[in-house]
Amino acid sequence: MERQMKNDSAKCDDRAACILYTDSDVANILLLPKKMIHKLVREKKLACVQITPRIRRFTPEQVQQYIDSHSTPPPVDKKDSRPVSSPPRKGGDAKESRLEKAKDSWASLKKEMSRWT
Repeated sequence: MERQMKNDSAKCDDRAACILYTDSDVANILLLPKKMIHKLVREKKLACVQITPRIRRFTPEQVQQYIDSHSTPPPVDKKDSRPVSSPPRKGGDAKESRLEKAKDSWASLKKEMSRWT
């Protein structure tokens, strides 16, 4: 047993590599309530180191793995920047045709009135 602990301590020469977070630490990192952290562990969505039935610790890698697994890609702007051109209406534009008819009828009326005099 002592030999195993020496091996473990040899792996943890770097103090940063041996950091274990408490549930409160993870709750602060993820900005979640502690109850939610416990729920995520029960649902096996967040891995942990189970020290006793009531004490859990989390490695930075486990927390980062949870963050990575629940990250979504940035939204893609699906709008096309080019304006959409629609085909012309059948029968032409109603506004233009009304103007043309009005011009034609006015011209024909003028022509007829000039004959009266």
